[in-house]
Amino acid sequence: MRRTFLYGTILFVLILLFSLGFIAFKTFSKETLSAFMSLKRRYILASVFVIFLYHTFDNLRLFVLSKALGVKYSFKYGYMVSFINTFAATVTPAHVGGEMSSVYMLVRKGAGLHKVMSIVTMKTITGASFFLLMLPVTGYYLYKHPEAAVNMLKLLLIVIGISAFVFLMGRLFVNKKGNEHLKDKLKKSLKQYVIYMKIFGYKRKKVVFLAVLFSIALYLCFLLVAPTLILAFGKDIDIVHSLFAQLGLLYAIFISPSPGGSGVGELGGLVVFANFLNPYEIGLFVLLWRFISQYISAMLGGVLFLICLWIDLRR
Repeated sequence: MRRTFLYGTILFVLILLFSLGFIAFKTFSKETLSAFMSLKRRYILASVFVIFLYHTFDNLRLFVLSKALGVKYSFKYGYMVSFINTFAATVTPAHVGGEMSSVYMLVRKGAGLHKVMSIVTMKTITGASFFLLMLPVTGYYLYKHPEAAVNMLKLLLIVIGISAFVFLMGRLFVNKKGNEHLKDKLKKSLKQYVIYMKIFGYKRKKVVFLAVLFSIALYLCFLLVAPTLILAFGKDIDIVHSLFAQLGLLYAIFISPSPGGSGVGELGGLVVFANFLNPYEIGLFVLLWRFISQYISAMLGGVLFLICLWIDLRR
């Protein structure tokens, strides 16, 4: 786990530095500073509040799933879990750290591994429901807007390019032997894990449905960050159109193998939001959008994660 975080962090920093350098070289000009000074701060604060709502729904989703299996913790602790999940997903390839950190944070509350695995798996399944529901909507939007389909192809090329880089880095650093012990440990808990998954399937259907609703709400909040920030630039915007325009980018970020969708989010943002802003504003916007929608939460989560580790090591 420590190696995953270490290598993921190195990879994240490399990709992010490249992305930031490219954005600055490609889009920054004298007008960019003027655009920054003219930003409407109330909309920036509103976008921060929207991402807080994202974490609230993320918190609610895990909270109801955990409560259904008798794992109890405070709602305040749930916010810690959500922020730490963002940090772990940001610094690990393919976002795998988000699930790993969820397991760690729930096990800290005394829950059995098999029970925690069931909760985290159901969290992942209910989260995927949004992407399944939006798949036909995205297809219809791309059909009606050919320019968006072209952007989708550009996003695909960005994902392929960054995936190739991640694969090459993985071949250099990843030690495959370290996974065998983990597999043996997981097999021992498999039977009890299946039992608890059946509990969700047969006896906790209302809880699962509620978790699906929270998942949809949290991703809608994530999508709302961008149009809220565009308003900060003084632009008139069709919010519904902006939400649909982001769907392809959302898929690209979450299927990207790079830590936290780094690179894909930044470069993809340049492609998707180019029609909403002036050329000298787009780079600044993308940096603000990524910082508010992910990196500010990841930094807070990193601090909280270190605090939890320090407390656990002292025990």
